[in-house]
Amino acid sequence: MASQDDVSQMASLLLGLTQPNTETIRHAEATLKPILKDPRCVPALFEIIKGRGNHADSVRHVATILLRKRIASHYGKFDKGQQVQLKSELLQVLASETERPVRGGVVGIVAVLAKQESEGWEGLWQFVAAAAGDTNAEARELAFWLLQETTETIGLHLQDQFTNMRDTLFAKGLQDPETVVQKATVKALGQLMSFLANEPDIQIFLGQLQLVLQVAVGRLQQENDEDTIATVLDVLYDLSYSPSVGPGQLKDMVQFALLCIQNSNIDITIRDSAALVIATLAEAKPKTFGKEDALVVTVLETLFTLIENSPESAAGALLESNPAWKEEEEDGDDDINDSPTETSMAQGTLDMLACELPKKYIFGPCMTRCMARLSNTQSASSRKAGIAGLGVIAEGCSEPLREHLTDL
Repeated sequence: MASQDDVSQMASLLLGLTQPNTETIRHAEATLKPILKDPRCVPALFEIIKGRGNHADSVRHVATILLRKRIASHYGKFDKGQQVQLKSELLQVLASETERPVRGGVVGIVAVLAKQESEGWEGLWQFVAAAAGDTNAEARELAFWLLQETTETIGLHLQDQFTNMRDTLFAKGLQDPETVVQKATVKALGQLMSFLANEPDIQIFLGQLQLVLQVAVGRLQQENDEDTIATVLDVLYDLSYSPSVGPGQLKDMVQFALLCIQNSNIDITIRDSAALVIATLAEAKPKTFGKEDALVVTVLETLFTLIENSPESAAGALLESNPAWKEEEEDGDDDINDSPTETSMAQGTLDMLACELPKKYIFGPCMTRCMARLSNTQSASSRKAGIAGLGVIAEGCSEPLREHLTDL
């Protein structure tokens, strides 16, 4: 238990950190530096966090941030009884806290302590299970928020619980009637899948990838929820090199990425991330990807259509998507715009497909689309896409192109 003097001093300094005055902030930081090295700062900070109504929410939020940073170095200095009490009270705060930033800060503290508990923290997982089954949507969201923040601990120490977590937590969360719970579940499960991407245990959760993508498609079509979409695309990128991902999952991943690429209502950087998923899958699993004839055709048609319909010039767009080229340009031009465009995104992806997929799968469909557009005398944009496509695939398909020079 912290003394009232310690709590008052700490609260005053934290209030100083929230003031719009540089000198006040610097003074508070300088005074706090030695205090935070003393384990007595832990109970003082925690009393402030618990003090809803006695301290401003902004001050309580700052207290959670500082305690999250300091708790690992001080936790071992407390005896077993004090540790048990601290963990118990943290869960009590989570159960009653209504201010979201403070609740999120406490979730972070709990995640740090979960790493410190070498023998496990049974009370935490019981709390998560109870919250996941609560009638209140905020409680259910909190359960998956905790699972997301404790991903590393779960991935390293709770392997024997994976099947149970899949069936009793994640399966229900993905089908929860409340959107906020679905989103939290996608983030928690997605982060765990990313963590396990190259481990055999990923097999336990891959069966839920379809459900994750169903939720993501709903968020894309109903609200253009860019946060959820970006989260899912990060997961798909991490899964791209996983040896456990088979043809079925690859097809689902590419089809979702195509939906994102085709959606002009979401930010171009997110659409570019979707294109990166397709390019990475082509690099990681070229034969599996190439054998999906209909999928390859759909991807190519999407890319050529983007080039054709984009008002941007196709000249130089491929180079704009090349990181090495951009670094050289940035050395001599501080004003260069490195934001992706529809054309650069499409050409960069087409280049990867041409370079990585076996030529027997990619060359014919590419040439069919190039020649069809080049022969369209009624549309300059169509011919633009045809000639740009030929230029883009020239590197990856140089050998078969050389054999067809007379036809061209």
